[in-house]
Amino acid sequence: MAVVTGLVAGCTRHHAPASALGQATALVRAGSATTLTAAQVTVVLPAGAAADGITAALTVTGAGNDLAPPDGVQVAGPVAAVDLPGGLAKPATVTFQTPAGVKDGTLIPVVVWKDASGAWRWVPTTYNTGDATVSAAVDHFSLGFLGGIDVKKWAKDQLTSFTNYISGRQGIAQPRCGDEAAARAGGVQITSDGGDYVKWCFGVDGGRRVLRVANNLRTYVQISYPASWQVVDGQSLSFSTDTVARVLGMTAVTPKGTASRIVDGGDTLTLAVPSGASGQVTAEMSIIAWAVSAIFFGFTVYGLVTKAAGNALATAAKSATDRFALLLGATAGAKPLEALKDCTKAAADLTETNETNAKDVLKFAWDCVPAIMKSQLQDVQVFAAGVLISMVGTAVGAILTAVNLLVTGVREIWDDIASFGGKSDPQYDIRIVVPFDAAAALAPYVGTWGQHGYTLTIAKNLTANVVGINFDSSNGTPGPPDYRERASFTLTVTPSGITATVTAAANPNSDPNGPWPTGWYQQGQKFTVRMSNQPGVLEFGGSRYCTVAAYQTGVCGA
Repeated sequence: MAVVTGLVAGCTRHHAPASALGQATALVRAGSATTLTAAQVTVVLPAGAAADGITAALTVTGAGNDLAPPDGVQVAGPVAAVDLPGGLAKPATVTFQTPAGVKDGTLIPVVVWKDASGAWRWVPTTYNTGDATVSAAVDHFSLGFLGGIDVKKWAKDQLTSFTNYISGRQGIAQPRCGDEAAARAGGVQITSDGGDYVKWCFGVDGGRRVLRVANNLRTYVQISYPASWQVVDGQSLSFSTDTVARVLGMTAVTPKGTASRIVDGGDTLTLAVPSGASGQVTAEMSIIAWAVSAIFFGFTVYGLVTKAAGNALATAAKSATDRFALLLGATAGAKPLEALKDCTKAAADLTETNETNAKDVLKFAWDCVPAIMKSQLQDVQVFAAGVLISMVGTAVGAILTAVNLLVTGVREIWDDIASFGGKSDPQYDIRIVVPFDAAAALAPYVGTWGQHGYTLTIAKNLTANVVGINFDSSNGTPGPPDYRERASFTLTVTPSGITATVTAAANPNSDPNGPWPTGWYQQGQKFTVRMSNQPGVLEFGGSRYCTVAAYQTGVCGA
């Protein structure tokens, strides 16, 4: 093994600057490792890492003002510069003495090295608590230093960012809709809660009524709407709540007849409102929207750390975030993400948005961020990618854990969640009310309907009558004059349907001792009147009545 600690005259690539703490050179010999040590920095080239007879040079200096380390990385040790003509054929090891900030747990150590383009990047760094040294593997020689991630400083900065993220506004413009007067024609009313969390407009575009709902927050929100309303714009900018819940292994609570989407901050969802339809649209920080917001904020922190770790990893992390967004946006076939199985267990059954659940979800979401990103970074092409991803994950996990400890005491955040709709209302509601036209609702029912032996007449004045044939069931012959079953009804028409109430009933064949007693309506009896699924068939009081055309098919008797 060649070990030299003095300056060899033949090496001209590095000269001792004024701030040099130490220098060393060594002659590489075939089949042997080469070690250089200066100012408590050691560089080891394994056998075969360089050509025989090449001179390697190490210069150790203090960190000057022109070092310009990556954002978020503190200089924790000396700067090492290594020259090796011809470059490395195998990775070498650089070892620094463990500084005080690493020993006391203030800093997470990372060795930062310049790549071929002169940009900083992290290299695989090894340190175990209590170790006297910090080591790193490098795949080429240039300039590098021992750095550190100050978790507390990062956490303080990210707490401010998270508070602004939750409480801030996008400042989006008021959305625009066409002909708002036409949308309100006929007495249509639209009202909403106050505040600027959500902005909306209601008008007529392309011949149909539309409601545009814009999320003015920076976070994601859940927007729920009647399932019969169609999303006509904003589908690509939002996620199905059910799909998101499935991917995250959580539970989505969607009331019957309702659909919902998770909408990003600053994005707008446009809904086509069916003609004559009333309905309510609700925006809220649901537990699913809160989880998505927390995860994507975690991705932002991850991106900042990867930016400090190097351009290639930062670019890969951005692509990984985009891929995860595509996974959430899948309309079908989305399955629970394998990487989330363990960290989402505690939040699987949380559905109600309250402070306790929100804190629990925040913890699980941030615990999951390193695992999610690791699952999406399997194909990244950088030196020792797996080790670097673990290093970044460790740093991000420590930072988010520290932020989580701080954020529990920020009243502003939890108050914002609880007052989304104003005061203590967690929901922002937009209500569209179309005046109900009872006459129009009754019109398809007005007229004469028949079945075997009976005729039903429904009138515009909200009355109805049923009359049977003149038949005496006691002897199977026509009965005396006007020997008919009769019943009269009043009709009540509401948006939910039509109800008939029996006001009078006569049944000449009511004798229970007769051979063929027939049951009949009872005064005060109520029942629902509705159209059958079969065309031309009406369901009325447990019987079917038909139009002439439907009657001929035998649906309503012979």
